[in-house]
Amino acid sequence: MQLIRILSQGIRYSRTWPTKPELNAIFPENKVIFLTRKGVHFLPVLSVITALVQFKLLGAEHLGQIIAMMLFLAALPLQGFYWLGIRADNSLPPALINWGNEIREQIIKHGQLQSQPGSLKSYFDLAKLLQQAYQQLDNTVMRRWF
Repeated sequence: MQLIRILSQGIRYSRTWPTKPELNAIFPENKVIFLTRKGVHFLPVLSVITALVQFKLLGAEHLGQIIAMMLFLAALPLQGFYWLGIRADNSLPPALINWGNEIREQIIKHGQLQSQPGSLKSYFDLAKLLQQAYQQLDNTVMRRWF
């Protein structure tokens, strides 16, 4: 049950995190989210094609290895969601907490705070704040921090 909770947290985190190019230099989330999304689309198909080719070339005597390779390729996106789920629950370092508070102050300054101000505790909280900032603030205001 813990694994399912972490995977679902990773999926929610990947949907919440704003995938903006200026965040690439600071956070690895953009790369992990991009590769995980591509893996979800292409790896199941690739695993079936690989299994068919291996079965054609090696025959039925290697069926166990073929199935293991197929399951490995199909399950690779789960590793990305697992990493994202663990990352979403990690607590923020003090520098990122201060940076998030500056962003929250800018949202309040522009009078566009939709949600109640809360404390930034985890990367998931930062993702929600960044998403809100990108939706409500001007791009020139957001680029000030990058």
